[in-house]
Amino acid sequence: MLSIDAIRSGVLHAPSHQKKEIADYVEWQSNKAEGPPVKVLHLEIMKTESVFGREHVAWDVHTDEPGRWWVITNPTNLYSQRDFQSLDYTFSFHIGVTARMASRDAKEAPDSQKGRLLSCWRRWENAAEAIDNAKEAADFQSVGMMCREALLDLVRVLQREVVLPPKVERPKAADFLDWFDLIANYFAGGKRNERVRGYIKSNATELWQLANWVTHSSRAVRYEADLVLDATEHFFGFVSSVVMQFEADSPETCPHCNSYRIVAVYEPDLNIEPPYVNYCEACGWHDYVAPEEEEEDEAITAPASK
Repeated sequence: MLSIDAIRSGVLHAPSHQKKEIADYVEWQSNKAEGPPVKVLHLEIMKTESVFGREHVAWDVHTDEPGRWWVITNPTNLYSQRDFQSLDYTFSFHIGVTARMASRDAKEAPDSQKGRLLSCWRRWENAAEAIDNAKEAADFQSVGMMCREALLDLVRVLQREVVLPPKVERPKAADFLDWFDLIANYFAGGKRNERVRGYIKSNATELWQLANWVTHSSRAVRYEADLVLDATEHFFGFVSSVVMQFEADSPETCPHCNSYRIVAVYEPDLNIEPPYVNYCEACGWHDYVAPEEEEEDEAITAPASK
């Protein structure tokens, strides 16, 4: 049987942040029960498959306790290879579980964006939960109103960050349309972002009108509530992406391998400013330097005392 070191030397390396996420997940799940702590020794990607537009990645994970695990993502779950010996069978099982979870997850904000605009996404999630019990026009109106309040919360959060141009008066706090004109100009400024900026502004106008119409429609029906709910989620999604891209100041390409697969991850717990780490999904490069590494660099470059 090959040793862990021999296996490591013969496999392609996945990006370090992805490996860390999977290793942390397996150790977290494995160490819930009492007993000696379980440690991940090795992991590698075995298979990637797209089903109904969702990409699932299968990992083979070795731990220091007897046994190996399949870990399949989106959503992430682990399966003991003692019980699930075939990866193809495990994939089929996982997709079935995923289909049942999709309905529940559709009511939750995406983790990659939720942290930055947490209060706004929570309001949207409340609207998504409310629609399950909606039966009459007043219930559907309420969903429209909750989406409208979520949009106003988005404006309140983002207006704190906007630097107004000279001689431009500050709109009223709840003036959604005027504020989103300024928000789009600020977070998606410049000639390159002209189309993005226009898309934000046009969607803001149409969505605001739709949310108000459903809120005040005494004859509102389910598909109209579904429409404003889905449109609000879509709007939050691309606005979150634009804001995070602006704040992270991500490079257009990876400085190490020149790939365009750069992602910005919101990491407020690292106490860095801005609170983002840029990762390259192609080679694993990232721009985060731990405090202890900064101290070592300073010690190396500091002039020797006389």
